[in-house]
Amino acid sequence: MLLTVFAFPLLAQDCPHQALLDKMDKAMMEKNAEMTAALYHADAVRHTQEGDIEGQEKIREQTAEFYRNVPDAEGKNHDIICSGDYAVVRWEGKGTPEGAPKTVSVTGITIYKIKDGKVIEEWEEMNTLSLMMQMGFELKPPGQAKD
Repeated sequence: MLLTVFAFPLLAQDCPHQALLDKMDKAMMEKNAEMTAALYHADAVRHTQEGDIEGQEKIREQTAEFYRNVPDAEGKNHDIICSGDYAVVRWEGKGTPEGAPKTVSVTGITIYKIKDGKVIEEWEEMNTLSLMMQMGFELKPPGQAKD
C-alpha cells in the first residue's frame, strides 16, 4: 500500500504482480479504502503486529481508520521481489499520526500471497520501536520505577 515503486529494474519487469502492486500504491495515494479493499479476496487475512484482520470488509475498515488517523501518509517501495504466488515489498512510509507532535517515518517489509490477481494473505512487519520512540515513547529497562 505504498505510493511510488522504486525497484530493481529486472525484478519489477519480471514481477507478474506489478499491476496489483501499482493499484495498491494508487489507492494509498488517493487515500481510498474502497479501492484498497477491492484488491483483496473476500476472505483475505492480513497478519499484522496488532493481530490478524480477516475479511475484505475488516480490511476496508482498518484501512479507512489508518487514513483518518494519518491523513498525510505517504510511502515508497524500495525493493520488490516476486516468486510464484508471492510478492515481497521492502518499503518506507511517513506521515503525522493524529496527536503526534511531528511527522514520523517507519520502514517495513510486507509479504503478499496472491491468488487470481488479488491478495489472499498478507504478512506485515515494521520497525515499531523506532516509530514509537519518534512519537515520544520511552524504552525503559525491566524493573525501572514507573513515573
